[in-house]
Amino acid sequence: MRARTRVTAAATALAMAVTLSACGSSKSDLSDDDGAGDVATVAPATPAGSPPQAAQLPGTVIPAAPGTALAQAGSTLAILGTDGTVTLHTAPGPQDTPPPRPVDLPATTALIGDGDGFLAAAPGQIVRIAPGGAVTRVAEVKGHVLSLAVANDGRILAGTDDGRLLVLARDGKVQRDIHKFVRVDQILVAPKGSGVAGQVSVIDRAQSSITPVGIDDGDIKAALRAGNGVTDAVVDRYGRVVASNTRDDELLGFYGAPIVMRFRFPVAPSPYALAYDESANLLWVSTTGNNAAIAYDLATGEPRERARIGTVGQVGALAVDAGSGMLYLISARGDGLQVVPRSAVDTHG
Repeated sequence: MRARTRVTAAATALAMAVTLSACGSSKSDLSDDDGAGDVATVAPATPAGSPPQAAQLPGTVIPAAPGTALAQAGSTLAILGTDGTVTLHTAPGPQDTPPPRPVDLPATTALIGDGDGFLAAAPGQIVRIAPGGAVTRVAEVKGHVLSLAVANDGRILAGTDDGRLLVLARDGKVQRDIHKFVRVDQILVAPKGSGVAGQVSVIDRAQSSITPVGIDDGDIKAALRAGNGVTDAVVDRYGRVVASNTRDDELLGFYGAPIVMRFRFPVAPSPYALAYDESANLLWVSTTGNNAAIAYDLATGEPRERARIGTVGQVGALAVDAGSGMLYLISARGDGLQVVPRSAVDTHG
C-alpha cells in the first residue's frame, strides 16, 4: 500500500498552517489569558463502532473493565477506565497474577507513566501513583485536565479542556499558563537524542491541529492542520510525530523545526489508538472498524506495513513494553485486556 501524498515543500506546509496559532505571545507575565479567539472548529472525531469480537485472537485476553488509556511504568501496567477509575496490573504475561489493584482516586481524567510510577489528573489536582497504588498529591490545578506529559527536564505539562497548557515545576508550582487553544487533548515531547529534542507539540482535537509550543517563553509556533479529525498521536525516537486522522482514515506524519507534514498515509477503517515500539521502530495503530491492529515500519520515513493482528473489540488504547515488546490493547466496551508477546506477531518485510 502506498501513501496518497507526501508533503515536503515548505509552501505546502505554510498553506496548511492554522493561522490562529502562528504568533507567539510577547507577555512577560506567567499567565496568558488570550485564549484561542474566534477560530473555526470541528466536532472531535470518534472511532467507528467495532463488529463482534473474533473467537480466536493472538496472545491472551484478560478480563478487564472498559478502558480509555494505558500506561506502563516498570513492571506495572495501569488502566484508566471509562468510568474514571484506575487499576494497576503487574505487567501481564500469559496470566494476570497477582490480581489487579484498584487505586483510590475517583474521576481520573488523564494518566501517563513517569519513572517507576504514574502521573494522573483528577478534579482539582495532579497526583503521583506509586507502583503499589499509594497516591500523593503533586499539584492543585484549576479546570478539567485532559492530558499530561513530562518535559525532558522533568517539568510537568498539563492540558485542559478550555485550551490551557500548564507548565509546572516538579514541586507543582505553575511556571506558565499558556491559553492559546480550544482544547489541549494531547501533549507530545520529542525525546533526548532526537533531531528536535525537547520540542513540545499540542494536539487540539477541536481544531484538528498540531502546534509546537515554547514552554519556556510561551511562544506559539506555526500550527498545521491535522486532517479533519485527529484523535491520537505518538512521537518516535527521531522526534517525528505520527497522528491518527480517524475521520479521514489516514495516518499523518510531521517533523522539523518549523514543523512540516511529511506524509499522509491511508489506513482504513477508522484508525484510532496508537503506540510506538521503540526497540523495533514499529508504529502500532488500531482500526476499530474491523477489530485489527497494524504494525508499520517507520525506518524509511514513511509507513510500511509489517504485521496485522486481530484484536478485542473497540480498542480504546494501546501500549508497548519498551523492553520486551509486549503489546497491550484495552477494549473500551469491556471485551478485556489483550496481551500479545512479540513472538506471537508474524512480521514480514
